[in-house]
Amino acid sequence: MKQLLSMIVIAGTLAIITFSSCTKEEPFSARISPSGYPPSIQTSANFELVANNWVNYGPGIYVHTFKDLIASVNASGNRTVAVYLQENGKEEQISQRHITYMGNELWATNTQADVSITYRCTDLPFTSLHIRVQVN
Repeated sequence: MKQLLSMIVIAGTLAIITFSSCTKEEPFSARISPSGYPPSIQTSANFELVANNWVNYGPGIYVHTFKDLIASVNASGNRTVAVYLQENGKEEQISQRHITYMGNELWATNTQADVSITYRCTDLPFTSLHIRVQVN
């Protein structure tokens, strides 16, 4: 009987210790981030991309959209976006103007989060384009 009582007391003590340790709060100093500074916000970025998922939006309009590409860069929304076509070691800006590429119009537009590449043609004469996006 004495052994049974000892085991019950020990089990009860362990249960109390276990349950009380689960409800303890961490000291305030343990909850502060190690650096003490908020996470940094990226203010500029350079993206090397491949446009290879073209969607036909009606007669002669093909669009590839890079979703949420620039959403995290310069979160204030005060940003400048420049988009370039890269081919044969050269770059040609396609944002803010239309260019003639393989006999048809090519240009880029952007929203606060996305960059879209648009190509106007009857049949898409390529499968992919190399694109560079500079966000400042």
